[in-house]
Amino acid sequence: MGSWRTAEVLTAEDVLARSIADADRAMREAAELRHPRREPSAEDVRRVMRYAKSNEASPELQALQRRIAGGHLSWRQVLMGEAAGDRGVRAALEADRAALAALCRGEEPRPAQPEPQPRDDDEPMTFTEDAW
Repeated sequence: MGSWRTAEVLTAEDVLARSIADADRAMREAAELRHPRREPSAEDVRRVMRYAKSNEASPELQALQRRIAGGHLSWRQVLMGEAAGDRGVRAALEADRAALAALCRGEEPRPAQPEPQPRDDDEPMTFTEDAW
């Protein structure tokens, strides 16, 4: 008698396991951003500030940088989680979570993968009579 776990079931289990691992990693990174184990160093703050002013930063993080530059918040408050109740802070942290986590670990953030642009040969191949 054959196993009920077909190739499709095994593939689905593998996809589910990878998804769970990715979610766990994202939750650990988010927790680290909300509750860092240590106070951010001056170098951590400089890296985050430099990134927030760059074109790679999300519009939400750039808006947060402008608010901080205006004296409404500090990067220390943001990175220590003291400003987590602020809607703009939450939006910026959500939009740039992976990059900020990398910066706070002293790493360079990985560039965002651009959305693939549709190519002409990706168009459907159905034609109606009036298309000729």
